Amino acid sequence: MRIRLERSGTVFEYERPPMPEHRFKALCLLAAGGLYVGLVAAVAALCGGWGVLMVAVVTLVVVMTASA
Repeated sequence: MRIRLERSGTVFEYERPPMPEHRFKALCLLAAGGLYVGLVAAVAALCGGWGVLMVAVVTLVVVMTASA
């Protein structure tokens, strides 16, 4: 990965190797898990138990179709 900045005739360059794939996937899974927890908390606050039940049902259906 290369970053290049040009400002007032001065050039700044920085180069480093990209993030390993396993670390990138782990960070994406953590972010997705955080979003899911936030979604469930918001639904629970707004809709109560029936909303959480619907989120659980939809999650189950999505997991079952994705694994097939």
